[in-house]
Amino acid sequence: MEQLSLRELQLLVEAQYTVKDSRRDLGRMVEFFRSLPQQREWVEVAFCKERRLPMQTAEEHEVFFCPDDFRVIDLPEEFRPEALGMVKGNHVIYAGRLVYPVKDVLGDVMGFCGWDKFVQPKYLDSKNHGYKAKRTTVYGMERMGQYYVSQEPVYVMEGIVCALYLRSKGYQALALLGSSIPEYVAVMLRRFGRRLVLIPDNDAIGKCGAELGNLSGEHLVRQAKKLLPEALVVQSRIAKDIDDSRKVEGMENALLQEVGSVVRNPYLPLDLLRVR
Repeated sequence: MEQLSLRELQLLVEAQYTVKDSRRDLGRMVEFFRSLPQQREWVEVAFCKERRLPMQTAEEHEVFFCPDDFRVIDLPEEFRPEALGMVKGNHVIYAGRLVYPVKDVLGDVMGFCGWDKFVQPKYLDSKNHGYKAKRTTVYGMERMGQYYVSQEPVYVMEGIVCALYLRSKGYQALALLGSSIPEYVAVMLRRFGRRLVLIPDNDAIGKCGAELGNLSGEHLVRQAKKLLPEALVVQSRIAKDIDDSRKVEGMENALLQEVGSVVRNPYLPLDLLRVR
């Protein structure tokens, strides 16, 4: 009998490894990282100080940091298979990154999005068993059921940090895992009807702001008009996104007031947001 290669053996194992198995192990991996002795200190620097968000938000969303010098050998053996998305070859993919677990509607971890301000890409989606980040998922889906029955507005941001910032202030927020709206995601979002507010970044794909003038972010705006006809689309006038806008001195309270009021009356005069 011909001996199987290592790759063939891996594929054979993965074929018997269910999505449910994967999500169970991803959840246990999150618990492992969050239990590391210095985890709170790392998160205080990478999340609270750098991202200017409260520790409570990090804890609620199980955000963790993977140290720069973290090695494959430092991981329990059960978390080393490439099918879980943390390891590739002899490299820990998220070493040096702040990691946001992405959850499904049941609250189970589907995959990871890791951030590092010093490398490209700054945001890195995991490639793991049963997870198709940009095609079928929005960040924050563990609260989707709650949002569907609520009568409050639901804000969809481009970036995870913007969504977490709004959540930290008591708003219902989700984030796209990319700069486009896949059809599957549009189906989920259309259910919010007129309660949906899309807030694209005020930047451009493939063109600089000078070329587009007031049409920065037009790619996502166009998609929204086509796929989410009932949604209200607004952008920041003063910065690239909501997270950067709130850092403009003296603007945070006024910004939140406009974000909270725009869906209730989009015809009110707006200083910090513009309706698209």
